[in-house]
Amino acid sequence: MTDKKINKFTALVSLPVSALLLILTLMSAYYIAAESTHECHEEDCPVCATLEVCEAVLNRIGSVLPFVCMASLVYIIMAISVKTGMTGVTGLSIVEEKIRMNN
Repeated sequence: MTDKKINKFTALVSLPVSALLLILTLMSAYYIAAESTHECHEEDCPVCATLEVCEAVLNRIGSVLPFVCMASLVYIIMAISVKTGMTGVTGLSIVEEKIRMNN
């Protein structure tokens, strides 16, 4: 694969994966909050099993999620700025920009 194809693939994959991780974390937290007060009468309670899975998801993803979201955000901002030409680097020398340098 060429670098252009790899960058396009990364851009297409990073945003949906980040959104999926965010939704998974939010839904797990919501389920825990909604079902935390249920009355468990059985030994093999499906609600308790699901709560354990949600807690495991939050423990595993919770510490990685902010990094993934920030990395995706930085990548998207950089891609947009490079595509629109807002990189801040003009490529011109001081003389070409006619900057006056006084002592």
